[in-house]
Amino acid sequence: MTDFIKVENLVFDYIKSEDESTFRAIDDVSFTVEKGSFTAIIGQNGSGKSTLAKNINGLLVPTAGKIYVDGLDSADPENIWEVRQRVAMVFQNPDNQIVSSVVEDDVAFGPENLGVDPKEIRKRVDEALKSVEMYEFRRKAPHLLSGGQKQRIAIAGAVAMEPECIVFDEPTAMLDPRGRREVMNVIHRLNEKGITALLITHFMEEAAQADKVIVLDQGEVKMIGTPLEIFRRAEELKALSLGVPPAVDLADRLRQRGIEVPQDLLEVEDIVRYLCQLK
Repeated sequence: MTDFIKVENLVFDYIKSEDESTFRAIDDVSFTVEKGSFTAIIGQNGSGKSTLAKNINGLLVPTAGKIYVDGLDSADPENIWEVRQRVAMVFQNPDNQIVSSVVEDDVAFGPENLGVDPKEIRKRVDEALKSVEMYEFRRKAPHLLSGGQKQRIAIAGAVAMEPECIVFDEPTAMLDPRGRREVMNVIHRLNEKGITALLITHFMEEAAQADKVIVLDQGEVKMIGTPLEIFRRAEELKALSLGVPPAVDLADRLRQRGIEVPQDLLEVEDIVRYLCQLK
């Protein structure tokens, strides 16, 4: 895989309005995101996850260091339009992204602002809604939909802009378990179609589904690795006020009772299947 996003020694300082002092939200962060991959970023509240996401999308400009998106310097004003075309964002609250009173009009909003031909917009809207399994709701009012359905509409709006990467900033934080499953299924389907997915989440079981996990704490990268490599370091994660996926905790409890569960099982369903085989 080739690198689609390169973050090199990134620093970002917020300036406090009351006294113009600075607060360092991101401190010398470096990592890469491969094209077509699924990367998760985890960390407790205030660790810098959302600030990092906004820097990648060009909503914020680095105080120091560089971010390259498909080779484009995100801090260069001449590149910002292209960066945002390549990297779309989906935020935590779908109500903050839905701007129209009809679903299909909302999904068309982004392509319209890009100046896309109306016939092409129609095609993109239909395909985007089908990709999130919301085509049958295209003429509905968004306020009549569930939280999970609204988030899928927000994702469709990002998909319709045909980005190469989508940054999901805690997209399931406000959803019930069913809505969370719906959104994660959509993320997987989009990733399987080649869209690079960058998921910011505080749900460890969601991070366990990624190809790579980045752990942030107080603006610094503390760990980078596969989910298996990261969640084996349970004590270090607990020291950072983070947990492990339910399956990892379950496996540890079973081992304490003398049942040797393989280390590479990160889903509860996989553990259940393994235990059934033992019988």
